[in-house]
Amino acid sequence: MNSYLEIDKQNLLHNISQFRTILPVNTAIAAVVKSNAYGHGLESVATAIQSKVDWFCVVNLNEALTLRRIKIKKPILVLSYYFEKIDLAIKNNISLVVYDISQAKNISAQAKKIKKIAKIHFKVDTGTSRLGIGETEALKLIKQIIKLPNVKIEGIFSHFAASEENQKYTDWQLEKFNALIKKLDKEKITIPIKHFACSAAAMVRTDSAFNMIRLGIGLYGLWPSKQAKKITRKIHPRFSLKPVLTWKTKVIAIKSLPGGTCVGYGCTFKSRKKTKIAVLPVGYYEGYDRHLSNKGEVLINGRRCPVRGRICMNLCIIDITNVKNVKVGDEATLIGDKITADSLAEKIGTINYEVVTRINPLLPRTLK
Repeated sequence: MNSYLEIDKQNLLHNISQFRTILPVNTAIAAVVKSNAYGHGLESVATAIQSKVDWFCVVNLNEALTLRRIKIKKPILVLSYYFEKIDLAIKNNISLVVYDISQAKNISAQAKKIKKIAKIHFKVDTGTSRLGIGETEALKLIKQIIKLPNVKIEGIFSHFAASEENQKYTDWQLEKFNALIKKLDKEKITIPIKHFACSAAAMVRTDSAFNMIRLGIGLYGLWPSKQAKKITRKIHPRFSLKPVLTWKTKVIAIKSLPGGTCVGYGCTFKSRKKTKIAVLPVGYYEGYDRHLSNKGEVLINGRRCPVRGRICMNLCIIDITNVKNVKVGDEATLIGDKITADSLAEKIGTINYEVVTRINPLLPRTLK
């Protein structure tokens, strides 16, 4: 392949160790490897870190079954949805999220059928207004679930809406979750695992860690937001993250253009003088965002080379006029070194999560 990703195992392990230093003692880390490990490669990332984390979190059952297929033995939680193969989840010791009674009854029936105990994590909506049951109804529903045969409520959790930037709202969500935990304690209902904190909350709100955190974007060496980075640096001056992903490609063609020559679809760029260009086998199909047209930069021989014209489906064109001795086959860095996921996100008006997650999963990922 002419376009490929390198995944730095040592940086993955560094990031995990950094979170270990700031978490309360005995707090478990659940590595969030959903959506192809945020674009980094589900199988390679999970294999690389399985001895250093306590749990894995995925978005759906297919991802969970993939982890079991590659011999991941750590506990796995499906965070969001599943529609079929519930019996396979139970047989493979995969924990499932529950946020309504019909799910719980279905799981109970499937578990009873195969004579197994199904493990579930009850999701509470404390203010994200997404998945989960409201905390005012949660106690009633939990009481119903614990009466169902062959089901064990192993965990209870919620999700922050703005832990990176809105501490008042975060306080409000935490208060609601803690109030529910107190109600459960009063009713003598014990749920062993409690988790709420994402990467940002784990950095800036130790009181949200409970006994497990869900480590997502921080695992990959990316900051959840500028605000989270600023606060973390004040609270934990020695805390650092190292980006894990480098995206590279190779020059497939070189041309010299006279001044006044249009480049690419729509003629959105016209050379003002004699210009040397290189063509790269990367476009929006590969995940190099079209909004980087005439904005993006890549590195060749350590020099920044601007994108000229529109990003195509499978190709892009860069200006190599100021770089000496470029030849076909030379390496070009799309993300890595001086070009970060954050810098690309700023150029196209999005977040670093989207930049890395949208890299085509068919591109090879190599663990270094």
